[in-house]
Amino acid sequence: MATIREIAREAGYSPATVSRVLNGDQTFSVSKKAREQILKVAHELNYDHRLIKERGYSVAVIFAVTPQEELRDVYFSGLRKSLIESAEESNIELSFCKNADDVDVEKTDGIIAVGRFLSAELEKMKQLGIQVLFVDSNPDPHEFNSIQPNLQMMVETAIEYFVQAGYQKIGFIGGRSWDSTEGRHVLRDTRTRCFESRARELGLFNQNYVFIGDNFSVDSGYQVGREIVGKIRDDLPQAFLVASDPLAVGVLQAFNENKLTVPEDVSMISINDIDIAKYVSPPLTTFRIDTEELGKVAIETLRNLIVSPKKSKRMILLDADLVFRKSFVI
Repeated sequence: MATIREIAREAGYSPATVSRVLNGDQTFSVSKKAREQILKVAHELNYDHRLIKERGYSVAVIFAVTPQEELRDVYFSGLRKSLIESAEESNIELSFCKNADDVDVEKTDGIIAVGRFLSAELEKMKQLGIQVLFVDSNPDPHEFNSIQPNLQMMVETAIEYFVQAGYQKIGFIGGRSWDSTEGRHVLRDTRTRCFESRARELGLFNQNYVFIGDNFSVDSGYQVGREIVGKIRDDLPQAFLVASDPLAVGVLQAFNENKLTVPEDVSMISINDIDIAKYVSPPLTTFRIDTEELGKVAIETLRNLIVSPKKSKRMILLDADLVFRKSFVI
């Protein structure tokens, strides 16, 4: 194991300074740059991490999700809660900001970004010179690290289950992400792209079975459900993959009103596993995205990046379990 003197020599600071930083001396004033360099060298030299008493870090969370979106999709409220709880457990102070201009760089060690951002805002984040970690998405994998649910895996797994069930007519129900700043819809969600790509590979893609709502809410799902009934009631696919549970709940409402029965008339798999998924009729078979784990891994990853920055950018994808209920049964 490296000694204090070896770390001091490599980092370019006195042994006394290194000792006080590694012991988390709150009374000792040292620049953020010096602290980061000492901790980085300590980790590189495999200094016993159990002996490092790091001070608490300050992290800004730019939560670019509107209150309306958070109300429509409890996934985001769950993610917010998990970030707060995980930060408290890790002695990290969180502050929520509207945009990069609100971040005090001198008092902030890193940024967690959630939601969709304009290119100008992304450029501001790059220029801040501190670690930025995106959670749930990554607008530029060459510039930013990220923690994301593995949506591609979920989509491909759902299609695989449908194929195993003998289904050849498979549909998809998705949504658009509304960007109020730009005043337009972001049309191609990851789940939509992955579904089309995999279905085409298998020779199962049918554009007539793809329906995209205005967003991922229950209301949007209800409107899509009515559209499906009006357009293809007499030629339904055997199964639908639905991009989110709220969408699926709305679709079920429309189907129930029009005497279409799930799974007898059409099977359904959804994504998220929010609480209501098990109480609708029928209960939804859905992928459980663990927002608690997503927030925990995000906090841990950003903390490690602050201590020991990496040149190469990392995209960490979290798996999800498929919870079988009555909307699709093997």
